[in-house]
Amino acid sequence: MGAHSPVLGPYGDDVSWSLLDASPDGFFLVAASGEIVFVNDQALSMFGYGAEELIGASVDLLIPDDLVAVHGQHRSDYRDRPTTRPMGAGLILLARRADGTELPVEISLSPLRLGDGDYVVAAVRDETDRVEAERELQLSRDALREAEQIVLVAEDRDRIARDLHDTVIQRLFAAGLNLQSTMAMTDEHIRARLGVTIDDLDETIKELRMAIFSLQASNASPGGLRGRLLEVITDASGTLGFEPRLQFDGPIETIDPNIAEHLLPVLREALTNVARHAEAQHVRVIVSVSNEIVLQVSDNGVGVPDEVLGGHGLANMTSRAYDLTGSCTVERGGEGGSILTWRVPAGQTRPRPS
Repeated sequence: MGAHSPVLGPYGDDVSWSLLDASPDGFFLVAASGEIVFVNDQALSMFGYGAEELIGASVDLLIPDDLVAVHGQHRSDYRDRPTTRPMGAGLILLARRADGTELPVEISLSPLRLGDGDYVVAAVRDETDRVEAERELQLSRDALREAEQIVLVAEDRDRIARDLHDTVIQRLFAAGLNLQSTMAMTDEHIRARLGVTIDDLDETIKELRMAIFSLQASNASPGGLRGRLLEVITDASGTLGFEPRLQFDGPIETIDPNIAEHLLPVLREALTNVARHAEAQHVRVIVSVSNEIVLQVSDNGVGVPDEVLGGHGLANMTSRAYDLTGSCTVERGGEGGSILTWRVPAGQTRPRPS
């Protein structure tokens, strides 16, 4: 049975103590001085003390150190205005076990007059499971809100992609066709300028398609191959001193994983060569997918040094292309700099010769 105190005298019959010990809650009887004069078995189990450690001890023993002063004020206020506060009032407090760990508890208080003394009956319920359940529920709610937000963003991306494809690109196509039909009615000088404008429109359409694929791929795969390519670009930015321009053309996420494992180091090696040798201020990277997968890295630097053409880096890139029945070439750009083109068929490989 729980720990009985002599102060209870004839008020503590065995039936009453048996009922208290059978309760799932811990029960304490506390004197006006704050001294514990009774605890039941559940309280001893809950807090990890022996009866001899609690009977006669201050109730502050069960309060975390940083809350003792506040608890003392609450106990004084309750002594001046004792009322019954039932369990379930929603007040979650912290208590301290014998091993120093804290547990969330709910406490109901009732004033009790025994003989000439005033006491407080405190029923203590361990709320660890409820607090943990509420925490998990809140995490689930937060995850649901996050998922809903992701869905909303995905829907916005789809809408923007549709608008770009169905409206903007179609209008640009129409504008290009109108300019082409106008070229036959103008002199050579105007035709040349119109040709430049049409080329610019074609370039804009390619970039819009890249944006559309980015929007659509972001919904299907937050990281994926696009994310890994962007990581290579970001890593190279520190060495280059600027961020290369990256363009996607076609369904990048459909690239076979085996090809992707070659594509990434080839891009990394190409950007490293530019950083070491090209003295470039601008780099453009294009990854396109159709019946072939083509990586093109162009820069506006000083051209292709002989040590690059004969070095291990280019040989490795060429070897990777060969393994995929493809090719790798480096040539001078039309306006200076260099252009590396790494080209492989989609999904085709061949073994190295022994």
